[in-house]
Amino acid sequence: MNGSPELIAAQAQIDAARTRLLGTVGEIKQRLEPRNIAEDAMERVTTGLTSAAQRGADAARERPYAAAGVAAGVGLFLARGWIFKRLRRRSKDHATPADAGGLNHDTQAA
Repeated sequence: MNGSPELIAAQAQIDAARTRLLGTVGEIKQRLEPRNIAEDAMERVTTGLTSAAQRGADAARERPYAAAGVAAGVGLFLARGWIFKRLRRRSKDHATPADAGGLNHDTQAA
């Protein structure tokens, strides 16, 4: 190889560019691994949920009565099946024979 300074400098620039390119490709490969993508996604979700919970707690401190109302509404919504079962069972326990057969119960039996 000819030892001209311009050729040596150009070869050094080529080697430096190749090294940077290979480093960038390696970094992209690392980022695109499924495990790393999943970890990044979990970290973002965790951060988002944490900030949302913090905002909710701050809002509850600012308006405790509104927060209690929302909590009660959510509780009633989640317990709606149990509540309706209890009410149905209670109405069946207090039913009279006339309620069970309707208004025409006595005329049909005769």
